[in-house]
Amino acid sequence: MLRGVLTPGLENIVENIVEKSFFGVSFDIQGVPVDVLSIYLLNSYMQNFSILIVDEFLKLNGTNDLIVNKAKNQFLEVFEKLQKLYGYETKLLFCSDFMHLIEYNCIFDELKQEIGRKELTNDVLQTVPENRRSSLSALDYPAHEFACVSYLQKKGYGLKIGPSREKQYDQIMKKLGIEISFAYLLDAFALGCKTADSVVHYVPGSKGPNNGQRILFGEDERKIKLKLQQGCDEALRYYCKIASVSGFILGKEYLQEAEINSFYGKPLRSITIKLFFDNVVNPFKEVM
Repeated sequence: MLRGVLTPGLENIVENIVEKSFFGVSFDIQGVPVDVLSIYLLNSYMQNFSILIVDEFLKLNGTNDLIVNKAKNQFLEVFEKLQKLYGYETKLLFCSDFMHLIEYNCIFDELKQEIGRKELTNDVLQTVPENRRSSLSALDYPAHEFACVSYLQKKGYGLKIGPSREKQYDQIMKKLGIEISFAYLLDAFALGCKTADSVVHYVPGSKGPNNGQRILFGEDERKIKLKLQQGCDEALRYYCKIASVSGFILGKEYLQEAEINSFYGKPLRSITIKLFFDNVVNPFKEVM
């Protein structure tokens, strides 16, 4: 099935998945990248799928509450429009709803103590920015990430989906004995680079090592077209795949994955721009 391109390697078994699954996302005041569409569209073939909004983590980073709320509302407005456009009701979970509970804090305390052991501490510290590793609270942030997954696992969630760059975290969670399965979303790429620089789908400030460009929902159409014109082949194939999945669901023109992979250079750029505007930009713009 074409929609299987969203989760490479999972398409052959996804129809048999019956346990609850989730994908954790953040947000930013800069805007909402169109790449979150690939997360939302997991609703089209994932049973019991939820999106975990990690709002509390922004507060852990010291972000002002007013900014957090404004950015969150901006993010939720986009998801409301996506629901109107595609018709998939999205179950949203919020970290702020459970991270202050006694049950959660017991899980957090246990995991923090566990990762404080010598054989795991170094692995966990590798996930922390280098300038923060000497801080007394250096283990808190990753411990909260593990605790959120553990908490949801205890609530019946059996599958965590995320960007492929989360594999490092996931390997640690396996060592911690958190009994949950892992799957990974199709990599997203920045535009405006000669190389295919992967980025975090939901973080607009994630632009790769060459400071590439991201497309945001509601952005000026001329800017969107210009950015797509500057994309390398691998990045363009990514956008063409997302546009084709959208087209498949909306009953519009689309390409199969093998067809997309057969295009290069100008033909690839041309078909990507056409499908992306026909299947993503214009339909979203028409949603009231």
